Amino acid sequence: MDLYEAIFQSANLGIVISNAEGVIERVNPFANRLFGYQGEELIGQKIEVLLPEELRQRHVTHRRDFNAHPRARAMGFGMDLAARKKDGTLFPVEVSLAPYERLGKREIVSFVSDITERKRISDELKTLNVELERKVGERTQELSQAFLELRQSHASLREEMEQRKKAERAAQEALERERELGELKSRFVATASHEFRTPLSAILSSAALISRYRAPEDAEKWERHLQTIKTAVKNLNGILNDFLSLEKIEQGRVEYRPSRFSLIGLAQELVGEMQALAKPGQRIHHRHRGEDEPVLLEKSLLRGILLNLLSNAVKYSPEQKEICLSTEIGDSEIRIVVEDHGIGIPASEQKHLFETFFRAKNVANIQGTGLGLNIVKRYLDMMGGVIQVESRENQGTAFTVLLPKTVEVPP
Repeated sequence: MDLYEAIFQSANLGIVISNAEGVIERVNPFANRLFGYQGEELIGQKIEVLLPEELRQRHVTHRRDFNAHPRARAMGFGMDLAARKKDGTLFPVEVSLAPYERLGKREIVSFVSDITERKRISDELKTLNVELERKVGERTQELSQAFLELRQSHASLREEMEQRKKAERAAQEALERERELGELKSRFVATASHEFRTPLSAILSSAALISRYRAPEDAEKWERHLQTIKTAVKNLNGILNDFLSLEKIEQGRVEYRPSRFSLIGLAQELVGEMQALAKPGQRIHHRHRGEDEPVLLEKSLLRGILLNLLSNAVKYSPEQKEICLSTEIGDSEIRIVVEDHGIGIPASEQKHLFETFFRAKNVANIQGTGLGLNIVKRYLDMMGGVIQVESRENQGTAFTVLLPKTVEVPP
């Protein structure tokens, strides 16, 4: 058994090899266990058998596009990507694709990782954030109660002054507690970073020791495990960077690297991703005006902006409603509109939409942190863009993003 075959057979992640037509030619033992198959059950089947049924037809189109422009790429980072077991069970995954030529024919290697446990940890972190928001609400209520007591005071002037001082002290204490809770949120993010990075550093140190002190007869085995450790570290660091996006903005550490790409391609990709997460009967569609000329923008920031707006449209719209993503490339600016027919935003609260932790009164029973639109606004500030909102309560909302067609990279 040569080195590559040994890696294929013993790798701790699923490896699926298919041809240009999407027919599965080889799977390693880990992939069989991951998807619930045995032996050569998957050989000869289409790669789409490993996807949720509602995504299979769309994947055929994506596969053709990939064959037209093959390149190594990763899928599923920062989003919910699902795979399907033999028994129909769906589970979250990350996938990397790598094309190569063998005997004059193109083959595609798919590397599949199960991220169920990682997603569980992420959900627990979200639950902790909800608890922090609840405490902020309690402290705000304490502040309101202090001012109410002041208005109801009917004692003498001296007593009134004493009561006012008492209320002012209570207000100051409540504001201080609220500030401390805000700092607690920042510390929470920083602590999460530390708790993730500590084991990552240990893994890297172990990898270095393995590489330095391995026995000659165990070279092949140790090298394989060393590569597995390094790959795991890279993947976990990628997830950690996404989780700390808000902290990076606060510290001015978000990278700004404009590149040329297809706006239509990005829009259609995001529509496909969000449709898989939509409520029953919701339809997300894309309209474009003008030519499909490449745009020069920071793609990762624009992707984060549109994912946030589309996610809000899905979250705050009922079932059986349409959501529209419109794009237009003009002579001097790029115009993007996300429009829904959801619950809308009260007119009196729209001016606060982009403030940190702000949530409108009509979404109190819908889960959310109040950070998304603030991040959108900050990303647009970095890109030299603006965002506008038009909304009527119980009728829907339209967010319009305007970006300059030619960008200047900030110093």
